[in-house]
Amino acid sequence: MSSFLTHLRDSTRFPEFWAYSSWLDIVTKYRRTRLGLIWIVVPVAVFVAAIGSIYSRIMGHDPHFYIPYLAVGYVVWRFMVQCTNESASILRSHKSFIMDGRIRLSDFVLRSLSKAFFYFVCSLVVIFGALAWSPDTSAASMFTMLLTFPLIVANMLWWSTCMALVGARHADAGEMINTALRFGMLLTPILWVGERFPFGSIGWWAVHANPGYHLINVVRAPLLGQEVEVASLAYIGIMMLVGWLLAVVLYRRYARFVPLWI
Repeated sequence: MSSFLTHLRDSTRFPEFWAYSSWLDIVTKYRRTRLGLIWIVVPVAVFVAAIGSIYSRIMGHDPHFYIPYLAVGYVVWRFMVQCTNESASILRSHKSFIMDGRIRLSDFVLRSLSKAFFYFVCSLVVIFGALAWSPDTSAASMFTMLLTFPLIVANMLWWSTCMALVGARHADAGEMINTALRFGMLLTPILWVGERFPFGSIGWWAVHANPGYHLINVVRAPLLGQEVEVASLAYIGIMMLVGWLLAVVLYRRYARFVPLWI
């Protein structure tokens, strides 16, 4: 059985299957709707505008700060959730392809990431609008995502690979993960501001122990004109190193059993 890195290299060299199938899935989903692909942006825009206007008053934050804060956090979190949920069931939903001999499982992992990435790119309209609307931020800061967002993608790649293998082995994994992620959104500084806790307090440690906070913060901080914490960069670097090693080991050990599991 080839290694994960070998399969991943071959998948990136030949993207015809996973790139086209993910695009076809999105197009067919919205084919009969009147707004078409605009429906990808509408729910995000409504959520940010409505929740941002209400919660900024409830929590006592300036809307010019809170709405961009919410927009970036929610869009990045949505990308990570879509990658996780899609990958947890991706191998079982493509049983016919795998049983037909397509054993390069990295194709299916990249399919789940490419689909989530398309939704993310469409949702950038909401982030751009929030940054352009607020006088406290600059729309030019969007270019910082060219440096920060690849860190998110690199972490989601190893995470999605692990989730795909777990989901193939345990059919209940997808539902369990979906439930945990809904609860996790409340524990991650998206609707509320994580910097509210003083250094060294229990709340501060709870926030900084959350990997979702660091993944979102490394993208959100530069967009809001803030500096990225060194602790966040170190946290993401260590998580990436350990995660990729885990993905390589699990893929080499268990990828061969996927046709039996599904």
